[in-house]
Amino acid sequence: MKFLHTGDWHLGKTLYNTPLIDDQKHFLEQILKIFSEAEKGGEPYDALIIPGDLYDRAVPSVAAVKLFDNFLDEMSEKFSGIHIFVLAGNHDGPDRLGFASGFLERANIHICTEPSQIGKATLINGTAVYQIPFLMPGTFGDETTSQNELYKKAVGIIEESHKTNHPALPLVVCAHATVYGNDDGYLSIGTATSIEQSLFDSFTYTALGHIHKFQKLGKFGKMFYSGSPIAYSFDDSAEKFFISVKIGSDTEKPESIEKIPVDTLHPVKRLTGKFQDFKDNDEYDIYKNCYIEIKSTDDAPIQNAKQLLRGRFPHLLSFVMEKTLSMEQNENFRERRKMLQENKSDSDFLRRFLEEIYTKKGGDGKTTIDENAKIEEKIKLFEELLSDDSERNQ
Repeated sequence: MKFLHTGDWHLGKTLYNTPLIDDQKHFLEQILKIFSEAEKGGEPYDALIIPGDLYDRAVPSVAAVKLFDNFLDEMSEKFSGIHIFVLAGNHDGPDRLGFASGFLERANIHICTEPSQIGKATLINGTAVYQIPFLMPGTFGDETTSQNELYKKAVGIIEESHKTNHPALPLVVCAHATVYGNDDGYLSIGTATSIEQSLFDSFTYTALGHIHKFQKLGKFGKMFYSGSPIAYSFDDSAEKFFISVKIGSDTEKPESIEKIPVDTLHPVKRLTGKFQDFKDNDEYDIYKNCYIEIKSTDDAPIQNAKQLLRGRFPHLLSFVMEKTLSMEQNENFRERRKMLQENKSDSDFLRRFLEEIYTKKGGDGKTTIDENAKIEEKIKLFEELLSDDSERNQ
């Protein structure tokens, strides 16, 4: 079996309110080209694996849905018999993503959104493929809340199913999760939602989604994050890749794993320096095609700086004063400390936290709270949970 592993597409995402549909269309065209060239070379792909966060929101935009619809149409038209695996990530809305999944299954489009699908294998050229969608507390109808325990149960379901039905076949698993404990020097995200990489050690290949940076995990070298195909923040400057994988008859490891660099339509760059340098210095011309955030080191504010530089940098998305930014961060710290001193309620702290994470700054420097944040609804639910917990402890 030969497949391409690429996840965390986040179709429909914007960067500083700038739609990234053209950038996403560009990497989708590259996938079509990779499949076409492989077919012409006599080594066609059998499948495309997308381990979660297909869309950026639970209710994706019309443009995002249309983009994926057109992509599926082209894939099915150009590559007869191709299998496409899609599972629900934490950004996806399982109910919407799973629409018509039964019908699409017959067209070799395998959409996994429910825990009941975890033990189901799709057999392709002597390889069994399983999918694990993003797991939430209560997934298995019990009180398990730990991500590690949830995924341990999911892995157990797969191992038992595979042992019973396809014990001699290589086993590929697709999952959307945060995995920690890397032997290769990486440390993903050390939070309560992290899971142990050893859970996947027995599988032939594990295609992971959720982390946006390409990562190889484990001493066996058969567990990978493909990373997102394009950068979705100015903190993400890593090179982007698709992963091409060949599975042979060996159940222990893949026959080959190849990184394929992604050509980015508009690379994301954060630049720091003086306004006048950006305006006059030719050395910055190499960034004309990039999405740019400029951190100005000038002492005095520059009036209409973004507009003045836009002629030279048509994709300039943000211009911020470094000193002002530092002052804002210090102000946030002071406000949090004040709340602690005043013994504010848990709801007050949650409201402050939600306002911070859902506040967006536009290119004009103005801040707004994301209209989809539903802060008051979240606080109401939080207070109900606190109340229920308090009653149980009485």
